[in-house]
Amino acid sequence: MKRIALCILLGSALAGCTTVRPTMSYVAPEVTASDAAKLAADAAHWLATPLPPANTTIVLDPPASTAQQGDVMTPAMVEQLRATGYGVVQVPRQQAKAAPPPEGVPVRYLVSPLSTGVLMRLQYQGIEAARFYPRSTDGSLVEATPFTVREASQ
Repeated sequence: MKRIALCILLGSALAGCTTVRPTMSYVAPEVTASDAAKLAADAAHWLATPLPPANTTIVLDPPASTAQQGDVMTPAMVEQLRATGYGVVQVPRQQAKAAPPPEGVPVRYLVSPLSTGVLMRLQYQGIEAARFYPRSTDGSLVEATPFTVREASQ
């Protein structure tokens, strides 16, 4: 019964993310600065294998400013990706539709609370890597599960 409830909760959380612009990231307002630092460091570490640092420019499309007052994830992502050796470009939040997208590999991050932790999804080059981070007794996020990777069907 607990698994069914978790699947329904996960489906609902993911369905909420599909109502935003297809290339836009999403960060739930419940995500704290310490959560963001942990998640961004893990994301940068994960992306280093499929997207080699120093040879890759990552294009981040941050969450919409109206829905994301106080987005703590984007600055953490930029800092960690640059520290890992990536070039990082952010899509302007109010980019004109006719403007060409910046050159590089588009990466989206979708971060939402789930049960007693946080679910982070990274989307890049037709691949989605997701990882659940449960909270420890002190409230910090723990890397307890591996990334689950799914390629988009052609």
